Amino acid sequence: MIVNKKTLIAAIGLALTAAAGIFAFCSLQGKYAFMGEPQLQLPQVTLEKKALKSRERVESELQRDKLPTEAQRRAYDVIKRNTFSADDDRFQLKDTGKDDLQMALSAFRADHPEVFWIDPNSSYKYYEDGGSVTVELHFTETGGNLQQDRKTLEAAVKKAVSGAPDNASDYEIELYLNDYLSEHCTYDAEGERKHSAYGALVEGRAVCDGYSRAFQLLCRRLGIECTVVEGTSEFNTDEDDGHMWNCVRIGGEWYHADITWNDAENASCGAEHYFYLNLTEEEIKLDHVISGSYDERSDNKGNYFNIFVPSCGTDDLNYMRLNYVTIKDLEDDGQIIAALADAARKKSDYCAFLISEDVHFETTTKAIADKYAAQWVQGANRFIKDGPAIMSEGHIINYKGKRVTAFKLAYRE
Repeated sequence: MIVNKKTLIAAIGLALTAAAGIFAFCSLQGKYAFMGEPQLQLPQVTLEKKALKSRERVESELQRDKLPTEAQRRAYDVIKRNTFSADDDRFQLKDTGKDDLQMALSAFRADHPEVFWIDPNSSYKYYEDGGSVTVELHFTETGGNLQQDRKTLEAAVKKAVSGAPDNASDYEIELYLNDYLSEHCTYDAEGERKHSAYGALVEGRAVCDGYSRAFQLLCRRLGIECTVVEGTSEFNTDEDDGHMWNCVRIGGEWYHADITWNDAENASCGAEHYFYLNLTEEEIKLDHVISGSYDERSDNKGNYFNIFVPSCGTDDLNYMRLNYVTIKDLEDDGQIIAALADAARKKSDYCAFLISEDVHFETTTKAIADKYAAQWVQGANRFIKDGPAIMSEGHIINYKGKRVTAFKLAYRE
């Protein structure tokens, strides 16, 4: 699965001019002169925190459990036994048709992201013989080479897991894994094992299914239920190209997460690394297409299908709603100034805001660029006593599809 993500998000840069800064400073005196410093108030995540050493890996097989027939579940179990023994890639199945085999193999691969040695381009051969079928899996490697590479992948997983925060909630672990993959993996359509967790975690090069399987593997190793979702996106340039992302379960609720797209190539600012973290089904469908069931695959773009996609209906842990102040009234700017001051104290390279659905996006962002941005920067600088001031020569990046406006921040010592 390869999707062109070079132009995933269109960003429009608007300069904060020096003239606007001077004008805003003059009008600032009356408005902010006697204003007490506002305190940033963002939603709080109240989830159980766990010690790293007490986290137990998830062993469930969600996709197998959702296979509709006993024949498919039997085929799944035979595939699993032969794949992990890796000493016999040829086996027989009774009372199992080709459709059953495809369903079982898809479910197995979706449940086991640690399996990187089944050829993603030609995974099996199939021979019918009366009431049974002979299946020959295509392994990319076997024997001693495979055993060594499995150990290499396990070492990479342990390295990633060991850096996770201690006494953290599942949400905090998810943030860590999102950042870890963005740091350690690069989107590369030429990587030898680009479709696997091995490619993402060992070689540091993968495409969407490599990112997704790596994220799933790390989540499950740290006690967080996670599965993969097959589909396409509005950015696909070739009908043969699909897309893959994840559903992750945190605090008892399921969310969509696209780690590939969070690792935005040439991101204009750091805000883009969290746009696709914990979305509802409605939100992910704005630019993703979730493939239907196996029987519906002829209606899908390409030949992708899903056996089980969790229902994702809550936005409680949507990253942007938890971390970005929402702008609805441009004059009600206490929380906006507090957010800018907080970003400056952390020396963040950006400060992002959500634009409320209740106001017109273009009209609001134009007013911010023309008038309010420089005022807010001046207001924030008034309260920064223990760090560098924000320069007015920054710029604003607007993401209409996400209803986000981000201040790209620069500082003067």
